[in-house]
Amino acid sequence: MTINCNVLQAKDLPAMDLSGTSDPYVRVTLLPDKKHRLDTKVKRRTLNPRWNETLYFQGSVLKQLYYFVSGFTMQKLHNRTLHLHVFDYDRFSRDDSIGETYIELNNVDFTAKPVFWKDLTAPLKDKCGHLLTSLSYNPMTNNLTLGIIEARNLKAMDINGKSGEFLFAKYD
Repeated sequence: MTINCNVLQAKDLPAMDLSGTSDPYVRVTLLPDKKHRLDTKVKRRTLNPRWNETLYFQGSVLKQLYYFVSGFTMQKLHNRTLHLHVFDYDRFSRDDSIGETYIELNNVDFTAKPVFWKDLTAPLKDKCGHLLTSLSYNPMTNNLTLGIIEARNLKAMDINGKSGEFLFAKYD
């Protein structure tokens, strides 16, 4: 027994590489079981990839979902969600997250073999550390002062495991 997930294409992905393109692939996870996940092939140097791939969920995961032969309903399948997460492949570092979307299977009519576009949203970012700041405003001079007091637990951002020592602040 197999569940087929057809990953067709994406369009207008953001450029994640210095070349102005991305090397995207899709990781598909059948939630709530995070251990059952499959990846498409990487499409090199494109912002509009066409995978046209079928990913097959089979084996022990299906024993938990549904079983046609003995007459079980698809109710257990309808309690699942597909998580599609698009990454930019990086050969020498961690792959960059481009975006993600969720498909709740209880909203899908499987008899119609649906094909649809889903908008990608920016994934929730991991914590990158802590910044202790101070902020003061002097109404006499109309000066806003941002003080950086301390930074802790910053993520390593380069190949040597170091973090850069700069800060970008913007006031609108």
